Amino acid sequence: MKRPYAVERVLGHFPHLKPEYVVRRLRQSTFVSLDKRYMYVEVPKAACTQMKELLRTVEGAPPISVFAGGARETRRDMFVHSRSNVPLPSLAELDDKTQREILEASDFLRMTVVRNPYTRLTSAWRNKIRLCEPATRDVYTHIKGRLPDFRKKSVVSFPEFVEYLASECDLRACDGHWRRQVDHTFFPALNFSLVARVERFGEGLRAFELHLGLSQLPVAAERNVSVVYDAPYTKELADRVYSLYRSDFQVLGYDRNSWLASKTNGGTLSRNAVVPEETFDDEIIERNLIIASLYEERDHLQAQLHQVSQLDRFFTVINRLTAARASCRKLAGDVRRWARRKFAPRQRITDIS
Repeated sequence: MKRPYAVERVLGHFPHLKPEYVVRRLRQSTFVSLDKRYMYVEVPKAACTQMKELLRTVEGAPPISVFAGGARETRRDMFVHSRSNVPLPSLAELDDKTQREILEASDFLRMTVVRNPYTRLTSAWRNKIRLCEPATRDVYTHIKGRLPDFRKKSVVSFPEFVEYLASECDLRACDGHWRRQVDHTFFPALNFSLVARVERFGEGLRAFELHLGLSQLPVAAERNVSVVYDAPYTKELADRVYSLYRSDFQVLGYDRNSWLASKTNGGTLSRNAVVPEETFDDEIIERNLIIASLYEERDHLQAQLHQVSQLDRFFTVINRLTAARASCRKLAGDVRRWARRKFAPRQRITDIS
């Protein structure tokens, strides 16, 4: 069976992958505008929330549909990551001719945003693992052997997380938040014409502005709030992360010694760190609203289950009555046959006499 052009192109660079996996990844992570002639490939933990919000604004998308696509998010705005909330086709949905044009035409912008592997990994740990996010609580359970206790919490440390990645994960195809970026983006199979960096995000946005012919892009506010952090890296730990993500460092051009900069811009929360009250309130309110919505959904499902239960009882009665009616009809038939056998000969004898 002939495979799509984009899939064949990816398999040419990544022959170990299965075609079905490539199609699934392209469907989830690529966003194509044929009218505006651009393709964006997301990289989790590399400004992908801002980029999707930007694409939604540029494309005039309707309001975000909460709980779309089965995503397990803790904020309503994070459902922007449900694929249906960014109304652009994926590369996998287009025909071969269009795929070839997208990946080869000189006037088609093929862009992605990448991030320093050191800070990207600490961000994934802080936001997803350390806080035991719903979608990653299995990782916590795997590392700690159980879910967090009711009161005092034993958080997963950064070294524990790195050990988990080293011993348990295939970084070519694991969770997208810590999958290697060159594998996640199928680099260089998708022939990017713009590889922006989170560290110089404004430059990438300006290039996108020029492509769209806009004077200014409607950029969403920064997602992460700056607080004081202690760097989680030691030289030994940095060396281990470098060995795990060597291809990201080498292909994307990040310095092996850039972990030293994490002393000022990334790491574990300092004991003296202060989150602004407005930010703290916002996070708690969002989680409470999500929890309330889930309770409402549970109540709705329980009501439906009760209705189904009532219908089951009703249908049970109907089935029993139907069975009884069938038994009565059978009994009546048996009686008629018995009566014919019992009385028909007497009738004939009476008639003769």
